[in-house]
Amino acid sequence: MERKIYYINRYDSSKRGQIRENSGYEQVVKYSDSFIEVSSNRYFSKLVLFLIGKKKPSNYFVLTAGEEVILFFKSIITGRPVFYLYADKDAFLLPLIKRKFNIKRIKLYGTLHWPIEISETFSFYKNDLATQFNGIITLSSSLHFSKSCVIPHGINTSFWKKDEGITFENSYLLLGISNRNHQGQIELVKKIKSIDPTSKFVLLMRNKQVYQHYKDVPDVEIIKTRISDQELRLLYAKSKAVILIQNYSLASNVVLECISTKTPLIANKIGDIEEYLGKDYPLLLDGISDEKILNAICYSHAFRKEVINYFENIRDDFEWQSITNRTLDFIQKK
Repeated sequence: MERKIYYINRYDSSKRGQIRENSGYEQVVKYSDSFIEVSSNRYFSKLVLFLIGKKKPSNYFVLTAGEEVILFFKSIITGRPVFYLYADKDAFLLPLIKRKFNIKRIKLYGTLHWPIEISETFSFYKNDLATQFNGIITLSSSLHFSKSCVIPHGINTSFWKKDEGITFENSYLLLGISNRNHQGQIELVKKIKSIDPTSKFVLLMRNKQVYQHYKDVPDVEIIKTRISDQELRLLYAKSKAVILIQNYSLASNVVLECISTKTPLIANKIGDIEEYLGKDYPLLLDGISDEKILNAICYSHAFRKEVINYFENIRDDFEWQSITNRTLDFIQKK
């Protein structure tokens, strides 16, 4: 019989307004009724932080404090494990209590998302909490801890199917803000434009400070409003390729959405991106063969078809149900 698992999810509807329904790690709990959500309220959570006299860690949500205290009592009573979907930022009070009183009955599991380069101020690292976890999931091999397991990020492959009947245009899509090398993306846009003067570009970006960098780049249409998953899926279908240049290793929803919609992705050869796409992925830029690769995606239909077929062969590896099953196995068999 499967054990029920309590979970803390920083991206539930009470913590942000509109959430994306078909991308994001928070989907993992949708695919099994073994996961039990725990919620708190802002008044109780603020009271908890006030009473313990601890400063809220970087990127830690106030609401999570109340959830961690509630889960202290629930896990002590039931013996059920606690799963942090975003352990880097959300693990704080419960692991500290477990360590202070050496409570073996509290079983903690969590997934780490952010690269070590930007994680030092997060509670998980700042408070050295790894030793309090019974199991740690990393989304790629770029992070490694004792008692850790690599289980990749997942996606709703059923939703992110290529819209049939839609012909792609000579247009390249850029989207997202986290960990982006925008100057690198702009340089790539200009390089593609020099190879194919008829090419156009669409930037999906609500952050004014960021999209200002692109406003003087020729033939870049900027969409400055939030769009639905259905509208985004249509943008993927209409794009010849997606451009994604990142600063360091980080699993990305964009990578998974490209794989699932089978939209060619032009990406720099770095850490997690290479691990998710595979070393044989033909559109990874390495600085040596970039000109040849870009010429191929600009003008060769056969090359673009090769990339699409490549994604067809790997897309099921990231389907949410199988990722959820692997996550349950890791937690329940410990």
